[in-house]
Amino acid sequence: MAISITATKLGRRGTPAAEIAFDPGTSLDEILGAQKALFADKALAKKIGLKFCGGCYSGLDLNIKQKFENVVQF
Repeated sequence: MAISITATKLGRRGTPAAEIAFDPGTSLDEILGAQKALFADKALAKKIGLKFCGGCYSGLDLNIKQKFENVVQF
């Protein structure tokens, strides 16, 4: 099972955003582990512009979704 994490300074609402995408069949524990790793990565948080104390990630849009084989774009 593969999980990918992407992050950006400017999400759809103009604020920092992160996306966790997972393959079908990925367990909830694996997804939660990826989320925990994302929140533990202070260097990433700094790169995308989060200003926080301790473990506060307020202001971060987090999207968790399943990967699709065929993505339709218009």
